Amino acid sequence: MTKIKFDSPMFYAGFPVFIALTKLSKTGEILATTYSSSYMLNDRLVMGIGADGQTASELTEGTKLSINYLSENDGLLSDIAGLVSRRTKLSNLTEQGAILTEIDDVPILENGLLSIIGKIDKILEIDGVKHLFVKITERYISDSLVKNDNIDWGNFDSLEYFGAGKERIYKSVKSDITAKGGFLKASRKRK
Repeated sequence: MTKIKFDSPMFYAGFPVFIALTKLSKTGEILATTYSSSYMLNDRLVMGIGADGQTASELTEGTKLSINYLSENDGLLSDIAGLVSRRTKLSNLTEQGAILTEIDDVPILENGLLSIIGKIDKILEIDGVKHLFVKITERYISDSLVKNDNIDWGNFDSLEYFGAGKERIYKSVKSDITAKGGFLKASRKRK
């Protein structure tokens, strides 16, 4: 393989797409927005959002929210939550089949593969990006993805976000699964 230099002001190499839902404390209105910039370690999720948007001003320390991971079948919901005006977003989501429920006063999306409930306990702003540190308190997974008390990763077809420059795409992760260490084990068998 030959590599060439590729300059891009923005580059996303595949991050899970999710819809964050929270109930605004002042109005009780549900805020729904699509994100993909995140990582997770243990009981902590960190997500990045532009610091100058309306959503960034609404998500503050102490905010409880749900992070709802989507499958390819939920791609339309991702577009609506990310692109439709705030005034009509919730009605558009429900018209297109989104099922919203609540757990302990936190809205969740029943349609998704996985819903994580947490509370923002720290925010760092760096170069126009807010990094929201979310302490995970609960996880809910679609019962169709649990077999023998284990997650059926082969059917976990999460939607991922890729992009470079002005190009932005969704891609469904659909493939066979290989356990950690499986490639090394297979290479040793070939020798």
